[in-house]
Amino acid sequence: MILLAAVLSVLTPEARDSLLAETPGNAAFWSEALSSGRGDMLSCMEELFSTIPRLDRLEMNSEALMDHVIGALDSRDSWVDSMPDSLFMDFLLQYRFDDEPVTAYRTPLMTHWNARLADSDTTLAAVVERVRWSVGTMRVRQPDIMGGVAGPRDVLASGGGTPVELRVLLGSSLRSLGIPVRAVLGWFQGTAGREGGWLEYWDGAGWIPVPLPSDSLPAGFEGLSLAVAGDEYVTSELVPTGTIAFSPVEGPSDSLLLAVSIPCPGRYVPLDWVELDPSLPCSIEVGEGSYMVHLSRRLPTGGVRFASAPAGVTAGGVFEMRLTDMELEL
Repeated sequence: MILLAAVLSVLTPEARDSLLAETPGNAAFWSEALSSGRGDMLSCMEELFSTIPRLDRLEMNSEALMDHVIGALDSRDSWVDSMPDSLFMDFLLQYRFDDEPVTAYRTPLMTHWNARLADSDTTLAAVVERVRWSVGTMRVRQPDIMGGVAGPRDVLASGGGTPVELRVLLGSSLRSLGIPVRAVLGWFQGTAGREGGWLEYWDGAGWIPVPLPSDSLPAGFEGLSLAVAGDEYVTSELVPTGTIAFSPVEGPSDSLLLAVSIPCPGRYVPLDWVELDPSLPCSIEVGEGSYMVHLSRRLPTGGVRFASAPAGVTAGGVFEMRLTDMELEL
């Protein structure tokens, strides 16, 4: 295996010191770990140290760090030959899917699933389906308003969890077996229009959706308006899409805000992930369906003026939206 350190930029001393200063409660642990690391181990530790949230850096300990680094490196070549470093770093080495605590889960989950998969079909698709089915049959409970997200080992031990916790268990289980997984966030149209989430795994050629029954997704992703994986829009990988193209507002655009939502009975579901600049030509790729474009301006007096206009999107089509026309109505 090619050393990751040979192809990835090493964390600079200045960047390391800056992050250590932001992590005073756990700086000694990280300083010792990074100083003792070598080769691929060091590259993985630096990647986690520089990309995980600050609270995770504070909660990390030696058991969890070694579990994720060694577990990811040891399982990297289990299913996919020549896995790209970016894929490995982002979707196998990384350990979080939601707000679950920082724990060492790879070794116990790998042991658990290997024992149950020993006598079954060992192709990648069959393994993923077996794990998905097992997690999908667990008890589903409603989220506690004041509760957090349980770690995957606790969910497995209890035999159930919230939809998010079951998703966390599924993703953690697949990663423990060396299968890259990404989390996807989507927005759906229809009478039950809403935001939803699911997981996808990498099969060596592309991303394959692996939703759980508790994700409650429409069959065939019907009504999907927008899907986002990390910073990437992936809607067109799942459903036919079209484009809303915005011609910018002419003249000053200070205090203007542009947004798009899905009209549903009695309410709108905002496409919160979308960021659009009304002062520049811009566009958004979405699934077929009806949308509402909103343009607002904050006045010097503190008040807000607001205008909306419908947009109909067809597969492969482009809906031209002149924001200047909307602005004239404000």
